[in-house]
Amino acid sequence: MKRLIKTALLSATAGTCLMASAAGAETFAMVQINQQALFFNQMNAGAQAAAEAGGDELVVFNANNDPAAQNSAIETYIQQGVDGIIIVAIDTNGIMPAVQQAADAGIPVIAVDAVLPEGPQASQVGVNNKSAGADMGAFFFELPHH
Repeated sequence: MKRLIKTALLSATAGTCLMASAAGAETFAMVQINQQALFFNQMNAGAQAAAEAGGDELVVFNANNDPAAQNSAIETYIQQGVDGIIIVAIDTNGIMPAVQQAADAGIPVIAVDAVLPEGPQASQVGVNNKSAGADMGAFFFELPHH
């Protein structure tokens, strides 16, 4: 699990996800929101690079903005017995039953970007939009007015 968390953190920083199938390799699944946004594609590329560097493979599921598809994908990856799941959730509350199912199956889940409610996820990699907005507002408030 430490390796999964480290990989997810590195991948999220680079922009990320993973899955593996080679002998000795680990298999990770990234359940993504969509493939249209540059940010999500950068996450995929970063995760792919992290997977390759670790001798693992990456499987990315494109939910095409459909929360139900994300839940179904997680259930499928649980059945396949992946080593870990990285989720970029569309519906942070609606995904929690699937996250719980993964945890119950012994598969760690790492949430990236959207902050999930308290639950069994192994880790959360996200941002504090409220604090960032306050910081930006304070910065612009301090600028000289012309």
